[in-house]
Amino acid sequence: MKSASLKRLFLIFAISVFTLSCTLPFYIGPAEPEEKIVYVEVTVTPEEPTEIPEEDVEGEEPAVTPTVSVNLDGSWTIWYGVDEDELALNFLQQGYQLSANAATGGDDSMLFTGNINHNGDKVEGTWESTDGTNGNFTMNLSGDLYSFTGNMGGGVAFCGVRGSTEKPATCLK
Repeated sequence: MKSASLKRLFLIFAISVFTLSCTLPFYIGPAEPEEKIVYVEVTVTPEEPTEIPEEDVEGEEPAVTPTVSVNLDGSWTIWYGVDEDELALNFLQQGYQLSANAATGGDDSMLFTGNINHNGDKVEGTWESTDGTNGNFTMNLSGDLYSFTGNMGGGVAFCGVRGSTEKPATCLK
């Protein structure tokens, strides 16, 4: 009888384990990481620390890059050549570099590229036309930066204004 009750006990235990294992989730593997949401509230923007340049070993201070003191970006009306032909163009300034492209009529156009001097009162550069001509130009800027007088290759008139400023009385300088 002992063996019959031991068999029944074993059978009940096996059925219980089988039933229990079928009802419980059972997963073997790495645990999945939990998602964490972190909320950050910015209350003050930190200021960049100002670096004070150190002196050279020889006692010389490092060269300081000057900032551009003029802004010539935008629409301008220019007059150029012997007949002082009128053109509309847009100057594009990037640092001390200045460029502009203007349609001169027909299929031709002119490209101006130059550099503003560090005093901010003069631009010197080159111009080239799609008709095959080219040369140098000089722009002498007015104090208010709304007009200039100059030349294209020495004796050829070149001046301009922006906004409602009147054409300079003398174009060639």
